Amino acid sequence: MTDQTNTAQTNTGQTNTEQLNTGQIRPVANGWRTGSFRPRLWTWSWFLWTAFFMLPLASGWILKLVFDRLETNESVNGLLVAIGVTEVVRWIIFGAGVYFVVRWWVAALSMMRTNMLFAQTVSGGPKAGKLPGSPAESITRFNDDTRDTVLWTDSWVDGAGNLLYAFGALAIMSTINRGAALVVIVPLVVVTIIARKLTPRLYAARSADRKAGSQVSSFLGEVFSGQLAFRLAGREEAAVKRLERYTSVRHKTAVRDTVLQQAIEGIASSTGDITIGLTLLVLVPSVRSGEFSVGDLALFVAYAVPLGELPRYVARLITSREQAIVSYGRLGQLVAPDRPDDLLEHNEVTIEPNDTMRRRDPDPDRVPLVHLNVRGLTARYTDAASVQTGGVSDIDLDVTAGSFTIITGGVGAGKTTLLRAIVGLIPISEGSVTWNDEPIDDLAAWFVPPNCAHLPQIPRLFSESLADNVLLGRDDHNLASVLDLTSLSYDLGAMPDDIDTMVGARGLRLSGGQAQRVATARSLLTTPELLIVDDLSSALDVATERELWLQLRKTTSTTIIAVSHRRLAIDQADQVITLEAGRILQ
Repeated sequence: MTDQTNTAQTNTGQTNTEQLNTGQIRPVANGWRTGSFRPRLWTWSWFLWTAFFMLPLASGWILKLVFDRLETNESVNGLLVAIGVTEVVRWIIFGAGVYFVVRWWVAALSMMRTNMLFAQTVSGGPKAGKLPGSPAESITRFNDDTRDTVLWTDSWVDGAGNLLYAFGALAIMSTINRGAALVVIVPLVVVTIIARKLTPRLYAARSADRKAGSQVSSFLGEVFSGQLAFRLAGREEAAVKRLERYTSVRHKTAVRDTVLQQAIEGIASSTGDITIGLTLLVLVPSVRSGEFSVGDLALFVAYAVPLGELPRYVARLITSREQAIVSYGRLGQLVAPDRPDDLLEHNEVTIEPNDTMRRRDPDPDRVPLVHLNVRGLTARYTDAASVQTGGVSDIDLDVTAGSFTIITGGVGAGKTTLLRAIVGLIPISEGSVTWNDEPIDDLAAWFVPPNCAHLPQIPRLFSESLADNVLLGRDDHNLASVLDLTSLSYDLGAMPDDIDTMVGARGLRLSGGQAQRVATARSLLTTPELLIVDDLSSALDVATERELWLQLRKTTSTTIIAVSHRRLAIDQADQVITLEAGRILQ
């Protein structure tokens, strides 16, 4: 039953940026997979940007010819036109390059974000991931870290164009004055050595900055989700002070990270300026002796300026590599622990405006339930110190198709834990669950529609329309029937846009009972073989709950396991299981 631990997504906060294992990260291989996600866009980006950076070779050579002809009083009109045409073509290429690279950039970001979101939302299976921290903290990974990884791959395009330009320029310059050409190489070597020496500090600074930023985002998410609690307790000032402490740490780490990065690029830029000066100084003797023409000087000056930018591009490659390693490690925590390559799995995404992709992954095959058996099930929660703090032990449960089972017990008896363990939302340490005598190795992957639907005590609604909250992207052929079954059809007349009414942030525009019935309709949409319900009575009045149970028993053959304390549900049950201290009360 070890596969069930893949889906214990409720155990958040156990992983943080201090635990990153970046030793196995291959930035070059990852960058290649990122770039090749859209090979046509990436190839065109390489071609166009390489052409953009290399065209100054032609401009510089034409400029040399212009000055050579001026010395001999020859016409230069054709050469001037050639320079103008070259520059116009270069900037047309620039526009095309921007078009292709931006489309590739958006596609690459979408690929990674889609893969991470899939890993976080899939129920069970080998691709299921765990949430390494709070949801708010994870947003920084979806935004900042994905950008850094794509920036690393994008830097190859600029770097390749600049390197090819440098080789071409040095080859041409060496045919005129080899000493001046060699001078250009020395600063480049110096910058590379300095940048490589500083990379450990750069890595540490970026890791600390990302950790501090995640801490701020996580705290803000907690504050916004629990702002009413702060108001009722009168602790607004305490929250502000805590935020000030977190932002102070973030300020220091951000400054350290930025200063170090800018220092490397600043050294590179200064080295580029020094390169230009040294090149001109080396050329002075040749100019005085007449061995060096004005045209040669114009060519060297034209080539020296772009060559002066080369150290900066090299520094950017080195710094972006270290930043990408940090980001790959953080992003890898959002996919399955033993499947880091899932982050860069090539998938189907769209980059067209107003063209939202709707995945049509088929539901698992329906396996009609005959009987469900739970034997010796033990599942316990552990705290941060890995100390077991509660759960259920040695649970035996037999459920036959079409039956209605009620689980009851006092507060803390383990009712919710039992339901969550059966459907694989928390790992079980001992025991087995069988479906028609077939053992289930991955509970979370099995207990999904149409085999099973799980209705938690607190429903989770999205800031979309009521219809979207029920359908979740599925076809609407059963929508009317489940709305009638849950009595929501009577509420639609009072809503401004009928079934398309927006329910507000997390369903705040709905009453507690309406929100519970929307979640119930969602669970019933696929007519599951097994419906697991965690305490409908928490949000429904007695009359509404009685009507819902009666309708469920009358109109469906779904097998039901439900937590309830109300006599009206217990009286209808085929069997009642009472829990006490995590065990079945005999």
